[in-house]
Amino acid sequence: MKVRPLYTGLRVRNLDHLVRFYRVLGFRQTLRMKTGLGEAAQMEHPSTGFTIELNYFPRGSPVFEPLRKGTEMDHFGFEVDDVDAWVTKLVNAGGKVSVKAYDTPIWIRGKGTFDGRAAYVADPDGIWIELMGPQARKPK
Repeated sequence: MKVRPLYTGLRVRNLDHLVRFYRVLGFRQTLRMKTGLGEAAQMEHPSTGFTIELNYFPRGSPVFEPLRKGTEMDHFGFEVDDVDAWVTKLVNAGGKVSVKAYDTPIWIRGKGTFDGRAAYVADPDGIWIELMGPQARKPK
């Protein structure tokens, strides 16, 4: 039997707000539906097909649970061309810096380990986004 990952599901408090936030990272909404449990939006990134499913379960839904900020999952990892610029962009979209940008060895599939830069920004629901990329260019 083969296994093929399809998406990562997240429980969210405000579906429209999170759809707007993930669009800043390049995701596009490919599906929006109401179910007997709540409402969901599928978000796909066109460069990789990586998909997340944002799920809103209102009070009264059989799967409703009170959420504590940031406990819905650990983090997403993204490779970016300029860590510091993306931190600013995500903060402007409603994110909050969790760990300031720092230089560190990083590993990216297909590229191996190299001296890079990383930072963590929490989305509006508190889920951490890891940004990884090249170290900032030093002025000459």
